[in-house]
Amino acid sequence: MSQENVAVVRRAFEAFNARDVDGLVNMAAEDSEWLPFRAQLEGIVYRGHEGIRQFVSDMDEDWEAFRIDPLEFHDSRERVAVIGRVSALGRGSSVEIDSIAGFVLELHRGRIRRLTSHSVFEAALEAVGLRK
Repeated sequence: MSQENVAVVRRAFEAFNARDVDGLVNMAAEDSEWLPFRAQLEGIVYRGHEGIRQFVSDMDEDWEAFRIDPLEFHDSRERVAVIGRVSALGRGSSVEIDSIAGFVLELHRGRIRRLTSHSVFEAALEAVGLRK
């Protein structure tokens, strides 16, 4: 199942970068929870399919460009840690981001149940038990 999970996660990043919201929703469980950087800073959780739609809308409102290019996938049963390059340009500002971050996606029966972003990629590896 884990290679299948990696394939789902790979497609999810492709869908995010293409802003294919329907594709993201189709890969997510109805009760999914997304904790991207923004949500963690604001103390919120994007819940369910409507939450995913709101997350992408919020991203497009804040960023002129924002993409995550996965560099590594590390699978650990029902969780996949992704190390990726975040490239972004703020909307209406000169804020530019070019950094390496980590992401943990928890899956159940081939669907994403939870996504958590980590500004320090080692934290994502630790979260799935690959580093201490």
